[in-house]
Amino acid sequence: MKFEFSRTFKSEYSGFFETISLIKRFPMLFSVKNVKKTITTTALTFLLLSMTLPTLLINDVNASSNDVSEAQYRYYKDDPWWRIETDFITILFPASGKKPMFLWWYANDTDNIYVVKFKGLIEYLTLDYPYYQHRYEANNLTIQEQLEARCCPPELYSPLKRERIKSNIQQYIVWLLGLHYPRLFFNACRWNLTGPINVTREDGVSYISFNFTLVETLQPRFDFVEDNIIIQCRFYATEATENVRGLYNYTVRAGELKMDLIVRNWKWNIDKLKPLFEVLQKEYNITVPEMRTGLALWVDLASINIVDMNIAEQDANSPDDLIETESITSDMIVEGQRVQVRENRAAMGYDETPINIRKRVKERCRMRFARESQPLAGFFDFVNKAVVINSTDHPTEVNVTAAYIPAGNHMRLFIGYPYFGNNTLEHDPSIGVESVTPWLPTNLLMLLIGATILIAVAVAAVKVRKKTVNIISVQ
Repeated sequence: MKFEFSRTFKSEYSGFFETISLIKRFPMLFSVKNVKKTITTTALTFLLLSMTLPTLLINDVNASSNDVSEAQYRYYKDDPWWRIETDFITILFPASGKKPMFLWWYANDTDNIYVVKFKGLIEYLTLDYPYYQHRYEANNLTIQEQLEARCCPPELYSPLKRERIKSNIQQYIVWLLGLHYPRLFFNACRWNLTGPINVTREDGVSYISFNFTLVETLQPRFDFVEDNIIIQCRFYATEATENVRGLYNYTVRAGELKMDLIVRNWKWNIDKLKPLFEVLQKEYNITVPEMRTGLALWVDLASINIVDMNIAEQDANSPDDLIETESITSDMIVEGQRVQVRENRAAMGYDETPINIRKRVKERCRMRFARESQPLAGFFDFVNKAVVINSTDHPTEVNVTAAYIPAGNHMRLFIGYPYFGNNTLEHDPSIGVESVTPWLPTNLLMLLIGATILIAVAVAAVKVRKKTVNIISVQ
């Protein structure tokens, strides 16, 4: 896709172009005093252009696509990977099926290998904050603090009564059995890989299908997740319109890998607090207000160089996280905003940053890999809605939230789903590549060079003192 100056661009910098035009038409008007003013105006405009240009380029790039309606592909087992190849994308996933992770790269840029790792699920509990943050993970201490803040605020109760209420909450939490750890780590689980196989639907849509199913966990009190967490994967050979249980449609391009996260029969820690809520209601006439309970999918986004593929192979077959330590990702573009990820803010205890997700149905929240301000081909995205299916197979859509934190040359992304009881949750992230424009296209580079020369000529002219300065346009 070629870079073109839009009407908006010309409008914002009209003063710059008008200045050039005046100099050409009325050179005698530019005395030393006037030239000084002109130089100041032109220099400031040029500075503004230089500062704003990266944003303009980023926003222009993200409209590009694969520009194909079909992908000629092949897939084969290339130990230790399954490999899917087309003329514009290559995707790898572990042949052993030990963990759900994916590597991919653009055919014209093998120096950047993108990585997405499904790290786990995290249950969290907040008062009014709608996004995931690690400080709100649903462990004993967090639940106790949240209940105390909700049930016995100082403005409603005397100090003595507040202490009695807090004592009841603390005793119940201490003796409460059955709370699971808020984090389910996927690398502490055993996964089963089924497929891949070719599928052709009646409407002519063709894709490769395979699934990762969690079949065993080593973490205590998480037995309920076994066979109830599935990542269904489909690599599309043709462009397709997906219908999500009759609720909405969206388009998947050829060459994208779509991954449906399915979570069934999740056992919520908040549900184990119902006897405590009954005690608070009966003894103190306290009705516990609704809290924001949710489940977050933790995903790591990283990139490596092709020379580090041996590290990726070790990572795919072990419970350790090796790719993150070797990641070379410097920046991500999150919904059009550049985010530096070099600093490990996660290790420093910083809070996660929320992502402002657009609410229109079929919109995707997109994370693009970048080098400094330059977008790269790889992306990870997800639809801004998830689906909850009840026991009678009736679907309803729910809003999705998201937050992230830089974690040292990679990004930790947390996709948040609201409380869905003992129903089934379905949500569908995707990975793929897009073609991107070169950084500083030639025509734009020539404009900047010309602007620089213009300022240099004007500065030299000012040095001629007590004379009228003429700036002559040379054709």
